Amino acid sequence: MWHQLTTLWENLRIRQAAILYVASFAGIPLAIFTSIVFTRFLGPQGYGDFAFLDSLFDFARVIFPAGFFFAGNRALVLNTDRQKAREYYGASLVTVFLLFLVMAAAMTLYGLLDSNLADKELRGFFFMLLPFGWIFLLTPYYDNVLHADNRIHELAATRFFPKMITFAVALLLFFALNDFAGNRLAVVWAAYLGAFFLVYLFVFMRLNVSFQNLGARLRQINHYHRQYGVHLFVGNVFSLGSVALTGILISYFSADNSGVGFFALAVAISRPLALVPGVIAATWFKEFASQRHISGRLAGITLLLTMLALGTLFLLAGPFIRYFYSDDFLPVIRLVYVAAPAMFLYGCGVFLNRFLEAHGRGVAIRNSFIITGLTLLVANLLLIPPYGPEGATLAMVTASTVYLAAMIVSYKGRAV
Repeated sequence: MWHQLTTLWENLRIRQAAILYVASFAGIPLAIFTSIVFTRFLGPQGYGDFAFLDSLFDFARVIFPAGFFFAGNRALVLNTDRQKAREYYGASLVTVFLLFLVMAAAMTLYGLLDSNLADKELRGFFFMLLPFGWIFLLTPYYDNVLHADNRIHELAATRFFPKMITFAVALLLFFALNDFAGNRLAVVWAAYLGAFFLVYLFVFMRLNVSFQNLGARLRQINHYHRQYGVHLFVGNVFSLGSVALTGILISYFSADNSGVGFFALAVAISRPLALVPGVIAATWFKEFASQRHISGRLAGITLLLTMLALGTLFLLAGPFIRYFYSDDFLPVIRLVYVAAPAMFLYGCGVFLNRFLEAHGRGVAIRNSFIITGLTLLVANLLLIPPYGPEGATLAMVTASTVYLAAMIVSYKGRAV
C-alpha cells in the first residue's frame, strides 16, 4: 500500500495536481473565514459595498485584457524554449501596463457618469481605488501564463498566499481595530490589495522575466491574439462579463448593497465545487493538447469528487452559516442551496473547456461563452428586479446548465 502511494506521488502530474489542489482548497477556508471577519467588521451594508466595488473591478478584469493574455497562453503552450518563455512573460507583462492605461481612462469616465456610485456615496472611494486597478489585471495574466507554461508551484502560490495574508490581516483588524471609528472600508481594501501585491511581486521575482526581443514577442502574441485570443475574449465578455455584472445589477435594483454582499458570500461558499474539476484540468492542460479524447477514468474521478463536494456542502452550509455569521446574514443559506448546483454544473463545463483550450478551439469556446453569457444576462434582467439576489442565483443555475450543454456539444464536435 505504502509503495503504491509512493509510486503514485512520484508521478509528476499527480504530484502537481496534488500541489495545485491543496493550494486552491486550502485557500478556500481561509477566504471564507476572512469573509466572516470582514462581515463582522463592516456589517451587511459595508460588506455589500465591498462586494459591489469588487464586482466593478472583476468586470474590468474581464473586459480590458482584450484577449491578449489568452494569446500569451497559446504562445507558451506551443513553446519549448526556456529563453523564449521568459520573453513571452515579459511581452505579456508589457501588455498589462498598456491595457491598464486604457482601463483607467474608461473607468474614470464611468465613475464620473454613473449615478449609482453617487447615490450609494461610493464615488470618491471608487476613484481612490482606481490607481491600483492594475493589480486586478495581474490575476488573469498569471492564471494564463503560469498554467500554460506548467509553472504549477507559482500558480499555486498566486491562489493560496493572497488568501493566507488577507486572513492574517483580517484577524489583526478584528482584534486590534474592533473599536475603529475611521473608514473601515478603506482598511479592508488596503489589506485585500496589499496581499495580492506582495504575492504577485514574489512570483514575478521567481519568473526571471526577460524583455529581450520584445518587439518580436509582441508581434507573435498579436498573431495569436488575432488567431485565438480574440475569440476567447469575445466569449469571455459575454460569459464572465455577465457573471461580474450580476453583483452590479443587484446593486442597481436595490436601495443598498447588502444583497450584493449576500450573493457574493453564497457564491464564495459554493465556489469550491467549480474548483475541483478546474484544478484537475489545469494540471493536465499540456497533456490535453496531444490527446484526442479525455480519459474516461480521469473524467469519472473528476465527476465523483465534484459530486462528493456538492453533497458535503448541502449538509454543512446551513449549520456553518448559522454558527459563524451574525443573524443579519441568514439569507445567505437559501442562496447557497441554489448557487451550489450552479457551481457544480459550471465546474463540469470548465473541465471540458480546458480540453478545448488546449486544442486551440477558440471559436467553439467563444460561441459557447456567447450563448451562456446572453442566457445569464437575460435571466438576470428578468429575475433580479423582482427577486433580488434570489433571482441572481436562479439565473446562475439556468446559465450553468446552458454552459455545460454547450461544452458537451463542442467537445463531441472536436473528439469525433
